[in-house]
Amino acid sequence: MSIYAKYEAYQMMSTKPSVLIVEDSKSVTLLLTSYLGKLGYSDVHTCDNGYSAIKKFKKLVKEDAAPIVLLDYMLPDMDCRSVLTQMLDIQPSARIILETATEQHDEGVTDLIRLGIYQYLEKPIRFEVLKNVFETLEKEDLFFKKDSDRNNMIEDAEDEIKTKLIDRINFILNSTKQVSLNLIEQMIGFSDDAIKSYLKELENSGKIINLGEKKEIACNKCNSVKTTQLFSCPHCNSSHFRMGKLIEHYGCGNVSEEQTYKNDTCPHCQKKITAVGVDHRIMSNHYICNNCSDFFSEISSKYLCLKCENRFKLDEVNWQTSCNYKLVVKNTG
Repeated sequence: MSIYAKYEAYQMMSTKPSVLIVEDSKSVTLLLTSYLGKLGYSDVHTCDNGYSAIKKFKKLVKEDAAPIVLLDYMLPDMDCRSVLTQMLDIQPSARIILETATEQHDEGVTDLIRLGIYQYLEKPIRFEVLKNVFETLEKEDLFFKKDSDRNNMIEDAEDEIKTKLIDRINFILNSTKQVSLNLIEQMIGFSDDAIKSYLKELENSGKIINLGEKKEIACNKCNSVKTTQLFSCPHCNSSHFRMGKLIEHYGCGNVSEEQTYKNDTCPHCQKKITAVGVDHRIMSNHYICNNCSDFFSEISSKYLCLKCENRFKLDEVNWQTSCNYKLVVKNTG
């Protein structure tokens, strides 16, 4: 039986995983839900903000129904990076697909890809691209399914899996300015000579440049460099916070957000503020906790290993070194 016949048989007998759509546009949510239904995904959940998405994701994981996530880049209440890291904190193996109109090489997007985004979908979303992404997910599920036919499936699918491996390496190289061999292997999920061989082939053909060795933060338990930095309020440890400006009124000592000073009036003593540096000061780049309402200029941070879920501080990290690569961008002008 061919790999495609086995794939079709698997589709017939298997239950599609859950999907969680995190999107604040109702029209996009309806279109995605409808199209996923046509692909056979009936257990589709939707959220229009980051806070509810994290709650729903946690609930589904506890119910052993860990979903594939379609995550919008722009959300009304939370930074996309915060949503991603909290979901990875709940389930480090989560498959999260980013939807955004922002270019793939934007620094914010490449940072999310490095942190663990499975795939990138450019808006407006083309349904054919979405279909290809979900078909790839299903084929990976088939490949890693532990049943009696697994060895035969590996043999039959050797060429296809090599192609998928190359596609995955190309996606990683195209999504980051620089990337290490250690990180490539850990983003793919295993170490193999085929990865090094393909990178050497790209280097020899002038498509990538070997920048030499790179030193990276690694887990102090399993030495994985696939880590993410988690940020939280230093007072209550909540990761639900926002950035804002604060105003300190010298007259009464009140410190609160800029928008609370309506018509330049202190919300505490009701006196007018007149000149910066004379009767008040503006404190930019501060954070306000949505949980305890405290404010702070520096965020508490720790690292999470996305492989073994170990948490550790900066002074506890291990360091790993491997070759670092950069994609050669051809000038088409």
